[in-house]
Amino acid sequence: PEGDIRSAFFLAYDEDNCDYLNLDQSLVARLEKGETLVSASFIIPYPPGFPILVPGQIISPEILSFMLALDVSEIHGYRPDLGLRVFTKDALKAHNAKT
Repeated sequence: PEGDIRSAFFLAYDEDNCDYLNLDQSLVARLEKGETLVSASFIIPYPPGFPILVPGQIISPEILSFMLALDVSEIHGYRPDLGLRVFTKDALKAHNAKT
C-alpha cells in the first residue's frame, strides 16, 4: 500500500504505461466507489514546494480533494492540458506479475 517509488519511477519512463485523467469531482467519485489509481509522477504544488504525490503512491480521495482546493501559482508534475498522470491497469498488472 505504501508503493514502490523506485520501480514506479522507472516504469513511468514508458508512456504506454501511463494515462492522463481529468482532475475533477468525477475522479473523486471514482475513487470513492473503490477504483484504485496509482500516481505515475511527482506532484508538487508551489508554493510550498513539497510533494503531495510520488510515483507508485495510491491516490486517495482526500489527496484529490486537496488538489482541487489548491490555490497556488503552479503544480509541478501536473499538466492541466492533459490531466493527472497515472499508471494504466495493464501496466500495474504486468508489474505486479513480475514482482
